[in-house]
Amino acid sequence: MPTALSDIFGIMASAPSLFSGIHDPSEKVREMCKYACNVEVDQSIPPRRYLRSGQEVLRMATVYHEEGDLESAFILYSKFLSLFVEKLPRHPDYLSAPATEINKLKKKVKQVFPLAEDIKNKLKKRYTEEEKKYQEEQRKKQEELEREQDKIRKEEEERRKILAEQEERDRRDAETLWLQEQEDKLKELKERELQKNLLHDREGDDGILISVLPDDASLNNRSTKSASGHLQFIPNDLSDPNRPRVEKNWGVNDSLTPQIPDREFKKNLVIGENKPKVDRGTKPAADHWTCTGVTSGNKHGLKTVIVPSDLMHHFLVLAQPNTSRNVETCGILAGKLAQNTFHITHVLIPKQSGTSDTCSTENEEDIFDYQDNHNLITLGWIHTHPSQTAFLSSVDLHTHCPYQLMMPEAIAIVCSPKHGQTGIFTMTVEKGLPLVSQCRQSGFHVHPSEPPLFENCSHVQLVDNEKITVADLRSRS
Repeated sequence: MPTALSDIFGIMASAPSLFSGIHDPSEKVREMCKYACNVEVDQSIPPRRYLRSGQEVLRMATVYHEEGDLESAFILYSKFLSLFVEKLPRHPDYLSAPATEINKLKKKVKQVFPLAEDIKNKLKKRYTEEEKKYQEEQRKKQEELEREQDKIRKEEEERRKILAEQEERDRRDAETLWLQEQEDKLKELKERELQKNLLHDREGDDGILISVLPDDASLNNRSTKSASGHLQFIPNDLSDPNRPRVEKNWGVNDSLTPQIPDREFKKNLVIGENKPKVDRGTKPAADHWTCTGVTSGNKHGLKTVIVPSDLMHHFLVLAQPNTSRNVETCGILAGKLAQNTFHITHVLIPKQSGTSDTCSTENEEDIFDYQDNHNLITLGWIHTHPSQTAFLSSVDLHTHCPYQLMMPEAIAIVCSPKHGQTGIFTMTVEKGLPLVSQCRQSGFHVHPSEPPLFENCSHVQLVDNEKITVADLRSRS
C-alpha cells in the first residue's frame, strides 16, 4: 500500500475556518498554534519515516505561503516545528536515525522558525486590521439601525399626534353636536310652552317671579305688562285666590333634560385603526472571519484538483503486465498548487509488491527524492483492481485516510480494466474520516456501509491536453 504520508498528521493541515468564531487577533493566533501543535508521535513508526515526511510538509507549507494562504502555511510550519523540535526527539529510536538526515532536519528547523514567526506577525496584523474594519462596519450598521429606528419612532410619534388631534376634533365635534341637539330641544320646548301660554315660575320666599308676555298678552289683573316681555317680580301673597299656581315640576319630558355625555362616547365616535407593525429586528450580522482563498464551489468548499483526462490510460498501459497476472499496481499522484488550484502533473510508480487485492510500496525514499528534486506535493494515489469493480475496500480506506487527513483535497483513483470502470473517490467527512481514522483493525475487515464512508469527488475536473508525466521508479537500483 502507498504510505508516504501515513499516520503522521492526524489533523487536517488547512483549517482556518475552525477559528472563525474568534474575534480577538492574539487569541485567534494562539488557538491556531495550539491546534497545530496537536501532533502525536507513534513509536511504532521509525523516526526516519517522520524525517522524510517532514520534507513533504515543508513543500506544502511553502506552496501555501507562496499562494498567500498564510493560515495554512502557518499551521503546517507550526506542525513541523512541534513535531521535530518537541515530539520526535522523545522517540526511543530517534538517535538511531541517520545523522545526515537529523542534521539536515535541524537546518530546516532553523529556517522555519523565523518564517513561522514572520507569518504569525503578519496574521496578527491582518486580523487586527480586519477586526478594526469589522468593528467600524458594525458601528456604521448600528448607527444606520439607530437612524432607521429613530425615523420609525418619529413617524410613529407623528402618527400618534395626528390620531390624537383627530380624536380631539372628533370629541369637540361630538360635544358641539350634542350641545346643539340639547339647545334645539330646549328651544322647541320653550316654543311649545309659549304657544300654550304656560307660565314658568319658581316659588320664592318674598314673591313669585313670572315671565311676562308681550303687550298684547294679559294675565288677569295681577300681571304686570312689560314691553320687553322680561320676567317681573310680584310680591308673594299665598292668601290671594287669584295667585298663579306654582308647579314644582316643569312637566318636561326627561328625554329633553340636559345630560352628561357618556364616558365611552369619545371611543365610540372614533373608528379604530390598526397601527402599522414596526419590525425592529436587526439585520443578521455577516461572519467577518472567512476562509482565505477562493474555493471551487463544491459542497465541501475544497480547492479544485485538475486531473489530466489521459492520466488513467497511461497508468493502465504501464500496469498492464501486472493486470494480466491479476496483480494490483499502485502509484502516487503528485503535482503543484497554482492560482489556488491543484494540478496533478506526475504519477510516481514506486517499487512494490502486490496480489490480486493488495499492493505494498517499497523504498519510499525514492519517492521522497524524486519529489524533492521536482518540488512536487502529494495529491493522492491511484491503483488497479484487476478482477474487481472500482470501489474502496476496507484496506483502501485505511490507505487513503492519511492522505486525506494530511490534505483534504487528496483523491483516490481506482481503475477496473476488467469491468471498464474508473472511480475517483474521497472519504466522507461526516462519517468516513472519523470512523476509519479511529479504526485499529488491519487487513480486510468489515466497516459499516451506511452512511457511506466514501463518495465520488465533487472537486475534481478532468481536463484534456494536460501534460502528465509517469515516472516509473521500479527500475532504480
